[in-house]
Amino acid sequence: MIKRHHPITVVYKIYSQIRYSIIPLAALLFNEIQAGTGQQPDWVYLAATIYGVVTGGWSILSWFKETYQLDTKVLHITNGVFTVKQRTIPLMKINNIKIEQSWLYRLLGIANVELQTSDSNADADARLVTSRKMADLLKKSIGLTETRNVIPSTKEHHVTSKEIMMLSMSSNTFWLGLPVTIAVIQHLWSWLFPTPEEEQVSLMDLFKNETWSGITLDDCIEATLVLVAFLGICIIVTWLFSIGMAQFRYKGWHLSRAGDVISIHHGWMERKSVQIQVRRIQSLRIKELMFGRLYGYASVCMDCVGYSGERRVKLLIPSIRTSELVEVLGRLLPEFGIQPPKRGLQLHAFYAAAIPKLLLLTTVILMGCYFTIWFMTIVSVLYIIYKYMSYVYVHTKWQIAANLFILRKAGFNQTTVYLLRESIESISLRQSWWQRLFRIHQLELEIDSPGNVREYRVLGVTKQDCDEILRWYKNKKLKHQVGGEKNDFD
Repeated sequence: MIKRHHPITVVYKIYSQIRYSIIPLAALLFNEIQAGTGQQPDWVYLAATIYGVVTGGWSILSWFKETYQLDTKVLHITNGVFTVKQRTIPLMKINNIKIEQSWLYRLLGIANVELQTSDSNADADARLVTSRKMADLLKKSIGLTETRNVIPSTKEHHVTSKEIMMLSMSSNTFWLGLPVTIAVIQHLWSWLFPTPEEEQVSLMDLFKNETWSGITLDDCIEATLVLVAFLGICIIVTWLFSIGMAQFRYKGWHLSRAGDVISIHHGWMERKSVQIQVRRIQSLRIKELMFGRLYGYASVCMDCVGYSGERRVKLLIPSIRTSELVEVLGRLLPEFGIQPPKRGLQLHAFYAAAIPKLLLLTTVILMGCYFTIWFMTIVSVLYIIYKYMSYVYVHTKWQIAANLFILRKAGFNQTTVYLLRESIESISLRQSWWQRLFRIHQLELEIDSPGNVREYRVLGVTKQDCDEILRWYKNKKLKHQVGGEKNDFD
């Protein structure tokens, strides 16, 4: 049966037409429109009426011509007014399906369905605005394409409210919102309790003795307590806001697997549902954020062919206890063997990375000491950077395990990547003149549409390590070729 999109799409079409044309029209009629006088020429009103009628009529006509039809194995889509375009999509070619319901769509009983068939993270190949019943039917048809003869067992995992609350401590909403909260509270305080303007003090004046001569120890203690209280209030306010946003975004996160299909459901005001084929998942990325790691929590992301993800972040599990990672992922995705990597970087890698940064900071300190001896206080920063780079070097590990390449990149936020060998499209080696002095290489594993390219780079491996990784990769390619030739011969 031929169906059309929900009539609300006409409103969106009219909005899109007006949004992209209002600025050119206003620029064209700028000299004719006499704002606020009500004395516009009659032809301006006539042009606006004609434009509105044409835009509305074209939107209604294009909506009427845009149809779709679902068969047992194929989805047929037709659109276009003068140039009619017909597209046939086999259900078995659909990699991922995403269903979204805003509060308005929930009131109307409809849903926005996005279908992804290409091996990229571009916009959806097909987008339908249909009833919730039709969306569930389409989701069921795609989910049973490969497993309709088998009744698969369902494996589930629910994300609790406590886990979402722990995620909010390290989220971008918290870190990016903290400076905004400080500025808002500062302006609000100055508005409620105005004070006369004081003389501004430059940064260089802070290093002069005259600036600190009139300040006593009691003044320093009082100012420190006020500053700590102010920052504490800002942190609490930002954290509460971050908790609210995290609960709003990830509330009810439910992950389940039936056969070869992973389903993700979440949302509060705006409900979302995603279906992903397991064979399209290329890698898992376990991200341990700075504060979350202190309390034993992590997030699980993935790189999946054809899936752009929630806000361009390909989340599988937004927050989970690190002690439960092996059990949960082993139950839901046994294709990925979760184990810690053990092989470290070469010592030359630490020298190659640390020497330029430490030399640059040392030069800045020496130049600053020419103006004032107070710049010697920055030596502590030099020590902190050295200890941080030592920590990164010691805790960055990699490992080859069966069909997996495991890479852990340490830092304030620690990320461990579990990459399937079948998903690697190519391996690139790079060596700059500076790296050549220390006899190390940079190795990059290239996959289709990675979420973060830097997470697939290894800096600090020797030529022997590179050769071992290339042999591991080439052996799999040879096995595929030999297996293919054997099948052809049989």
